[in-house]
Amino acid sequence: MIPDYGPTYDAEALFSPMESVSSTEGRPDLPPAIILGFQDALYEKIKDTGTPIDPDTRRPFEYHAISDSVGFIPVQRMGVGAPVAAIATEKAIGSGAECVVMLGGSAALQPDVPADAALLPTRAVRDEGASYHYLPPEETVRPTPELLGRLGDAFSKHAVETRRGPTWTTSALFRETIPQLEHYRGEGFVSLCMETSAIWAVCRYRGVDTATVHGIDGYAVPGEQIPTEAFTNHLPELLGPTVEALEAHVGGG
Repeated sequence: MIPDYGPTYDAEALFSPMESVSSTEGRPDLPPAIILGFQDALYEKIKDTGTPIDPDTRRPFEYHAISDSVGFIPVQRMGVGAPVAAIATEKAIGSGAECVVMLGGSAALQPDVPADAALLPTRAVRDEGASYHYLPPEETVRPTPELLGRLGDAFSKHAVETRRGPTWTTSALFRETIPQLEHYRGEGFVSLCMETSAIWAVCRYRGVDTATVHGIDGYAVPGEQIPTEAFTNHLPELLGPTVEALEAHVGGG
């Protein structure tokens, strides 16, 4: 069972996210909406369009201001997987974020989804460890409905096809087994990633809004060979609609 000793959801922690990001100059002042990015292709676009800010903290992290209300944290520069995603989420919230959205790659579980689609998960299987330190095991994690709707509207406005459905979050990269993949595909799951359920659990625990936008890095479909040369990383094209939806969400528009 995780945690090994617990439950600990209401227990006092050794130190807080606010302490982690604070310095003698105070804490970084992030915009109300933060995008967590995980791929270098997206980071390269952000470097060209965003303003880099280097907060002087005990445990520094990098973020970029895209607009007055939306910022970006390149999580892959801190590490990979659910624990790092949870830490990045905590740091964002500890620095003032009121809304945290993952924009990252995933493996599509349905072969009929086009490679340039935006996948919008509606719930997540918690097949990682971090979320169980925030919520009891029986609780299902879901995105904020209003935010999910705004994201869907923004992608429709920009003629980006979307697909909604559950997502599978796992920390066992090399133990994504064929029986599991066949099961989740049969249940209508749209994607597989290593971060979503952890991010959503932290956001629910901290009382902030959240959602995930998955671009497609490839297809995890047993028995079907989908040529990798046919795949293009479309994550940078999903950034604009995501920012637009977040600006409307935190601005009340």
